[in-house]
Amino acid sequence: MHEEVKEPAQQRSRLFTHVIAWVAHRTLSTQFLIASGLVILIATLSAGYLTTRLVSDKALNSKAGTTALLVQSLTEAEVQALALSKVLPAASIELLDSLFDDPDFKARFPHIEIWAPDGTVAYSRTKQMIGHRFSFPEGLKRALKGDIVAVYADLHADEHTFRNIDTQYLEIYSPLHDQASGRIIGVAEIHEDPSGFAGEVARLRIVTWATVALFSFVVMLGLFLIVRRGSRTIETQRHALSHRAEEAELASKELMELRDTARRASMELANMNETFIRRIGADLHDGPVQLMTLAILQLDELRDLTRKDERDRALDATNKALGEALIETRTVTKSLLLPEILHLWAKDVVAEAIKQHEARTRTKVAFTSSGTNADLPPALKTCIYRFVQEGLNNAYRHAGANGQRVRCRIDMPVVSISVEDDGLPAGTLPLAAREGGMGLYGLRQRIESFGGSLTIGKRPDGGMVLAMTLELQQADAAAH
Repeated sequence: MHEEVKEPAQQRSRLFTHVIAWVAHRTLSTQFLIASGLVILIATLSAGYLTTRLVSDKALNSKAGTTALLVQSLTEAEVQALALSKVLPAASIELLDSLFDDPDFKARFPHIEIWAPDGTVAYSRTKQMIGHRFSFPEGLKRALKGDIVAVYADLHADEHTFRNIDTQYLEIYSPLHDQASGRIIGVAEIHEDPSGFAGEVARLRIVTWATVALFSFVVMLGLFLIVRRGSRTIETQRHALSHRAEEAELASKELMELRDTARRASMELANMNETFIRRIGADLHDGPVQLMTLAILQLDELRDLTRKDERDRALDATNKALGEALIETRTVTKSLLLPEILHLWAKDVVAEAIKQHEARTRTKVAFTSSGTNADLPPALKTCIYRFVQEGLNNAYRHAGANGQRVRCRIDMPVVSISVEDDGLPAGTLPLAAREGGMGLYGLRQRIESFGGSLTIGKRPDGGMVLAMTLELQQADAAAH
């Protein structure tokens, strides 16, 4: 039973969802027509109902007033005895019978009663009712307060069941006044055939409904035409915007392609630069270094020549200069060539840069790594190596190697590396780095050429943080 109740509810919910989806895909004018149609329909029904109700009540009250005036003019003079008694004298009853015996009058008003204020029937065409006292009808109560009341007969009322009336007449209650004092001494109740009045009310209702419906239709049509015009303008603009959006998307794709092309060109330039540096390093190592070594050997042989003291001093100076040149040349050569990292993975490249820094500066660097490892193109390895090298050189130069730390995290496809220090201790002077770096500006250009980012920040304890981030997919595409 529960499943049977639940299934129709689900079907109604799906139907409602389909209807909403269908309306949502219509044009603005169609949506307005549907929505305004429902609203105006409800408003039309409400206005029509209220208007016809008011018109019907107005017509009923007008009818009651006219009939009451007629009855008062006919009966009020003949019922003055009710001011002193609850019953009418026989002469008054005979006179009233003669007034109401007209066939046309009887056809229109089949039943007439005159009530005393205590609910006793003082006069009626049904003679058996005269002198009987019935429960107060609602119309009688209001008429005794001075109102003229028109209601449809309650067939279950005592006075109607007494006569077995089965026709729902229109009952009009009219108060009767004492001509001397003006107080109410009775109430005349007239039963009128409702067929003629009902037809008149029906015609009034039809005219009222037609008027309200026509007015609502004109209002809805006018609003629809206005909204339709605006809807067409919006649809035209929407198509234009859609076309421009497509053009903008194509332009964006072209821009992305140009950006990728520029990045690949930058990567190729970086690779060419690295190749050029390697060639220079090889040339320095195989050429000048070897020649300077040979020169030192030859100069050593000149020590035994004539004018020994002077030659020795000159030779010592030459020997010292050539030795220093040799050291510098080898240092430059070593910084230009990075053959040791070509076959290393990303985290191992970071570790190698730390190792070289520790060997040069005789300091210690804390290293932590997390995430996965990755094998990167040579250009990316060189970029990571130069970043760590530059960061540690700055930490050594400006922070006295205080609290040097390197953190490496690889969460595919993102590589994040940071170099931190604790700042220069109070009362100490910065150290001079043994080997200059490539500079933060050049480092930033190198990293950004791979689509990465470089940030520099200050720690709350006074230290510095140098961080780089590379997206491997973009960087790898640029590197190739």
